Amino acid sequence: MPNSFSQQQTGIICALGAFVLWGVFPVYFKLVDHIPPLEMLCHRIVWSVFFLSILLFFSRGFTEIKELFKLPLTVFLLFITGLLITLNWLAYIYAVANNMITEASLGYFINPLVNIVLGILFLKEKTSLLEKIAIAIAFFAIAIEIVKMGSMPYIALFLAFSFGFYGLIRKMIRVNSFTGLFIETLLIAPLAILYLIYLGSSHTLGFSFDSFSWIIMLSGPVTVIPLLLFTGAASRIKLGTIGFIQYLSPTITFSLAILVYNEPLSTSRVVTFALIWLSLIFVITDTFWQKRKKEIK
Repeated sequence: MPNSFSQQQTGIICALGAFVLWGVFPVYFKLVDHIPPLEMLCHRIVWSVFFLSILLFFSRGFTEIKELFKLPLTVFLLFITGLLITLNWLAYIYAVANNMITEASLGYFINPLVNIVLGILFLKEKTSLLEKIAIAIAFFAIAIEIVKMGSMPYIALFLAFSFGFYGLIRKMIRVNSFTGLFIETLLIAPLAILYLIYLGSSHTLGFSFDSFSWIIMLSGPVTVIPLLLFTGAASRIKLGTIGFIQYLSPTITFSLAILVYNEPLSTSRVVTFALIWLSLIFVITDTFWQKRKKEIK
């Protein structure tokens, strides 16, 4: 029992660490917002591969990588997920650089609801009444955003759906998140390197080996460390517990946008967030209810 309790404590600490780090991502990307988003994305991919290679070398994980490359369908699916996570990263970096952190946080609040919709459409998962109400409220919230703001919250929706489809496909692949991320970034890395070479040859590369370069190189550890913590949490505590803790990340991001970076928050945007939070309350309540029913049985 003590060992089990210790494992749970470690898992919760890992989960908190992962989602807090993901939540404060805007702080890091604000430091490098003088680098164009597409170039910063390429640096993130390249330095992630570099950092992951070091970790895999010391953990002797390359044997598993070699075996996976013998499975063409798995490699192809990881290339697709690599493209999805790459586009997700680009949208996030763009949002931070263009003072749209509030909308980025909205995207990750919407994401759990998107996951429910994708589960219905592609995995034929059954939904409860509360989940259906939550989805309806979310659609209503987005409709208000469109009418009041006069435009679709493209960044929020793109972040939510790109990460949703990423999770959907990754669910079909039996590869752990650490190994999967390495292959995903490795497959996309040649494109990133070619673009960086192009920028260098045209003298438009923002990166240079000076006192600031180490901050850009940190994009590798910044990307990988939260994922390692998340993986550590997933192996120790229930996914339901992780599901509740995950809301910490967009909450921190939202708070940074308003309190630190002074992004404007219109009345209609407040209403949108309030409705999204209400829908999440329905989802959380339903999760508790379903868990309670299983325990009674």
